Amino acid sequence: MFHSLRNRLILINLAITTIVLVVAFSTIYMIARSSLKSRPPVTVNTLEYSTTVVEVVQERVISDRRATLDSLLTSLITTGIMVELAVAIASYFWAEAAIHPIKEAYESQKTFIANASHEIKTPLAAISANLEAADIQDNRWIDNISREVQALTCLNRDLLALAKIDASSVTVTSQPAKPVALAPLIQSVTSDFEARLSAQKINLQVSLTPAKPRLTAVRADLEQLLGILLDNAIKYCDHEIRLTYQDRKLSLQNDGQTIPPSDLPHIFERFYQTDKSSSGVGLGLAIASAIAKRNHWQLSADSDQNFTTFTIEF
Repeated sequence: MFHSLRNRLILINLAITTIVLVVAFSTIYMIARSSLKSRPPVTVNTLEYSTTVVEVVQERVISDRRATLDSLLTSLITTGIMVELAVAIASYFWAEAAIHPIKEAYESQKTFIANASHEIKTPLAAISANLEAADIQDNRWIDNISREVQALTCLNRDLLALAKIDASSVTVTSQPAKPVALAPLIQSVTSDFEARLSAQKINLQVSLTPAKPRLTAVRADLEQLLGILLDNAIKYCDHEIRLTYQDRKLSLQNDGQTIPPSDLPHIFERFYQTDKSSSGVGLGLAIASAIAKRNHWQLSADSDQNFTTFTIEF
């Protein structure tokens, strides 16, 4: 992220410098060319010299003027290249200095999130255990507490996942990729959502081509990514979810609430929510995007008037 920001700052500086140099040097060259062309021709006394000598002198003068323009152009180009190199070097150090405070703040934020998440995890687990041990039934206050604890546990889990992703490179997986049977994996993931699917009366359709596909992937990452996308689909679905696999593409499609075109480019950003009134804080799809990048998968989203589709290209 910071490398991209640094490179962007350098490119901006180089672009501005290039525009200024091109305008300035073009103006200098055009003024010099116009000045040479506007000079009167060299006069030679034709009484003392022959016509041939006069023509040779005039051609030599014209040739010298062209050589002067060519020399000026070469000097301007050489100077421009040297200035660009100097600006590139200076921009590199300037950009590093400019983003250093941002990098420090970001690192501090990552450390705080990781430490806070670990600290919050223990009391949340204790509260959940105590609620289960109390086994108080048909009490709306206890039910409210249990529901909020579950929401906090999910949020804390997402924060921990982000902290782990930030702590490692997005291009290096923590586990080696192995052959994975896709059908059992999908069955395992969808079974965790059966209660929600049934409660919301959502019809889940699974179509795999071939019937028993296999992939070389990190199973844990694929399960987590599919779980995030399925959870997101259920949250915004009305009646139907379609999960399909074909040509090394896994797609999850749901009807119901769609994503406005203006929001599509931002849905994988952290804390971004298309519906500000909905539950959650906008971390799920950001985690999904990070997992996909780490495994060199292409995760994309599309939404029309009827369906929203998330596609993973392996």
